[in-house]
Amino acid sequence: MVLIYGTTVAGWVITEQSTDPYGNKFIQTIFIQDNLIRYETPSSIAIIDLKNNFITIIFSQYKVFWSGTIDELKTSSLEAYKQQMDEIIAGLPPSERKELESLYLETEQQMLDTADFVLSNKFELIKTNDKQEILGFNTVKYNVIADSNVIESIWHTTEIQPYNNINIQSMLSFMKQLNPASDKGILTQMDSYFNLLKSGMLLKSVEFLPDSNKYEVIVTNIRDIEIAPDFFLPPKNYRKTALLDILNLMPPINEFDD
Repeated sequence: MVLIYGTTVAGWVITEQSTDPYGNKFIQTIFIQDNLIRYETPSSIAIIDLKNNFITIIFSQYKVFWSGTIDELKTSSLEAYKQQMDEIIAGLPPSERKELESLYLETEQQMLDTADFVLSNKFELIKTNDKQEILGFNTVKYNVIADSNVIESIWHTTEIQPYNNINIQSMLSFMKQLNPASDKGILTQMDSYFNLLKSGMLLKSVEFLPDSNKYEVIVTNIRDIEIAPDFFLPPKNYRKTALLDILNLMPPINEFDD
């Protein structure tokens, strides 16, 4: 494919392959167009509307979907989580019940904490002289440094810009609210990461884990394409419902026991 700078691209389709420390591979496809982003895996679909700060989660197995703001997602997720916890602890002795209730309160605090997270100055994004060709595009390697150690490496190209029709600041705010503050996935919490998205595309990343293992993500396919607007909506024959209702549709946990 030949891309010409200055040409308006309607939309993009990006396929990523992730490999965990055990060699398991996971595929995710991302569709981008007009401040709409659709994340699709073999088991789930999530659609983010950056214009209206809405997220839609589609449950194909039950032909239903849920849609709302980030705060509504957090509240609904907590309600569903609490219902599951209540069912689990119903028959437990008081000592174990107290421990699980404490876990729930901790999770609730983390999910509802909307305070802006400011990264420690110990994290830096450093450009290197290493280069690599990926999918025919020239990339430059960057390292995320913490306490003089490389905790993640990424490969960035300026030859394609799939995020240039996306409101990067809205995307930054959305992702920071969705992801609780933690060292894991620290790159997505850094403003410099989104500056790279403005100027190009990350085609590969390797996260170095504390146990000397690594988690790798690489783009296996990327192309520009006209995406039908309806693709960013739930199927017309799907029913909107509450997360709690979806939870009730699912088999009880003990049905999966041997």
